Amino acid sequence: MLLSRGRCFNYEFINGHICLRALRLTVCPLLWLLCLILPAFVVAEPLIFSTSNASPFSSEHNPQAGYVNEIIRRAFASKSISTRFEHYPHTRAVFMATQGKTAGVFPLRSNQAHKDSLYYSNPIPGTKIGYLVPVATQVDTILPVKNGDINAHFLRLGLTRIGYITGAPIPQALVDASNIDTIAVSSVSSLLDMLALDRVDMIFADEYLVKETLVNERPHLQGQYRFIEALSRDHPFFLAVSKDTPNAANIIESFDEAYHALEARGEIEEVLKQYGMYEAAPSSSSLTVGVPDINGIKQVIQYLSSHDTPFSQLAIDWRVMDETVLRKRLQGDVAVNQTNYDLVMLGNYDVPIWAKKGQLAAFADVPESYDIDDVIGAALTANTFEETLYALPFVAETTLTYYRKDLLLNAGLNIQSPLTYEQLYAMVKQLHQPEKEVYGIGLRSRVGWGQNMALLSVMVNTYGGQWVNQQMQPQINTREWHKAVSTYIDLLGNFGPPNHQDLGWQENQALFAEGKLAFFVDASSLGGSILNPKTSSVAKNVGVTQAPIGTVKRGSQWFWSWNFAVPASSERKQAAQQLALWLTSKALNDALRENYGLYAVLPGTRHSTYDESYQRAIPSASYEYSALRALSHTDTSASAIGKQFVPIAEFTAIGHLVGVQVNMALTKQVSVSEALKTAQYQTTSVMRRAGYIQ
Repeated sequence: MLLSRGRCFNYEFINGHICLRALRLTVCPLLWLLCLILPAFVVAEPLIFSTSNASPFSSEHNPQAGYVNEIIRRAFASKSISTRFEHYPHTRAVFMATQGKTAGVFPLRSNQAHKDSLYYSNPIPGTKIGYLVPVATQVDTILPVKNGDINAHFLRLGLTRIGYITGAPIPQALVDASNIDTIAVSSVSSLLDMLALDRVDMIFADEYLVKETLVNERPHLQGQYRFIEALSRDHPFFLAVSKDTPNAANIIESFDEAYHALEARGEIEEVLKQYGMYEAAPSSSSLTVGVPDINGIKQVIQYLSSHDTPFSQLAIDWRVMDETVLRKRLQGDVAVNQTNYDLVMLGNYDVPIWAKKGQLAAFADVPESYDIDDVIGAALTANTFEETLYALPFVAETTLTYYRKDLLLNAGLNIQSPLTYEQLYAMVKQLHQPEKEVYGIGLRSRVGWGQNMALLSVMVNTYGGQWVNQQMQPQINTREWHKAVSTYIDLLGNFGPPNHQDLGWQENQALFAEGKLAFFVDASSLGGSILNPKTSSVAKNVGVTQAPIGTVKRGSQWFWSWNFAVPASSERKQAAQQLALWLTSKALNDALRENYGLYAVLPGTRHSTYDESYQRAIPSASYEYSALRALSHTDTSASAIGKQFVPIAEFTAIGHLVGVQVNMALTKQVSVSEALKTAQYQTTSVMRRAGYIQ
């Protein structure tokens, strides 16, 4: 229906567009006619949906906001319908929709409740909901049992108190059981606290939510629980539209139609994989490899698939995803004692932590042909724990400053080395020309300890700050942190590109290569792409120098490496280790150089990489090699206290929490002082719960 009570309502569809404002036809029939014949001139107001902040489904601080969020946004965009999402606690999000205060709500686990006030979409891919129990709980007798017999088995094992999230679709048989107490709470973190305090015997919750909560909010509880796999069940999600929203039924119908089209084109599967949501379980006949979407990995995969190699007959299931997503998936699996991979790429932060917990298989026999002496010292040390090698470096990097030589020349500016942040600020300000789509600087801003906090950590260090002192007391709410964060926000907030509050290294790399950034401070490993004329329109005008410094010369650079490691739980350790040895070998680097050119060489790991031809072709190489050799004189795996990261398992949670606060300060939701005060409190809470401080 296009008409109702003589009005053309908000959100009503006319020729595929939405007609704005409620206009009485009896008063203004001409405007109604224009709505029909000139839809292209109508600017549509967005449909506003309420959503719960539940990563990885819909989150304010997820890399792309959450996979259900992404699917819904794409579906409506394909119908030229704009949307806006407002985040609330789950119960509040549902209330907003049922009361008609928002157009609808997602993600919902059930399409049975609130049918009097909501229209529901067809199912959206969901995840498993299962029972989380302490590792020591004897559950073997439960595994072959069908759902209908669960109650009796729970009672026999003394599992009589079950916690769950308010509104979750808990089996009705459990709710009705007279000898089982079901306890509803508002958050997964509260459920985990109750389980840790023995106030419930197990919890019934979504596996992904539990994993991410353990990683980001309750890291001290990691490894203490596991899911009863046989009792996990897939539950879809739904979008619901309020019946108070004009043309609600048509909105749902339009969404379902768009979703079906996306599914047919393979876009739904594409979104799921971006978030590490692989619908198919790992195959027993293939080697499952989890890697981040970093420079170099796709070319290596391409080379493997198109050339004869020792692994041509090996079935490899490559699972490539955003590095922040990969960390969440890998750490989430470890947190509940699961494994889904035979070979994984870990950072040098992770390797010693996983090795200490016995979660990695050692590389006990490295063949002489591998030439271990050719590996740069810092990269080798980073993968060694208690004199045992647990991973092999694929790429390694430090921090550099990339700049446009042509822009500086035209402005009469010269680079000094080392460049201070004050000098950088002055030049960035002068070169910022948003009217020409040239922005002063690109810096990582996306929330994540490997994103915005990677750069900010070394900025803090070069201003004399640190994460914790030698007594493990957090040192975040300090003058040094305030100076570093304020400098970061002044640079990016005043002279950054559009959407500067949610950019990772990949987005900034692309902007610089397109000629839209004057300066870019980031990883040395990006040089191959930025300086390659095939991938960068400004390659011939790229200048390179050291990372900027603050008040302290040392500490302005990070050391990072991505490394292949084999989980101890893998059933194909030998094949996985052989593949890791080849993926990090001189032979592969030589093959990449021969087939794809010098820019394809994997940087940072081997002395032999940096021959004269390589350093001559890639201006960043000499800076990178010099810095990596200097770092090789220190124990990089143990020197992180007060530097880029704190080498404890809980740092992933700390980095995430502080990253959120910094992003909120960048977007002016809070002041720098408020952000650092909150970050100090949150970090202290994590450290206290973990037992590092009293």
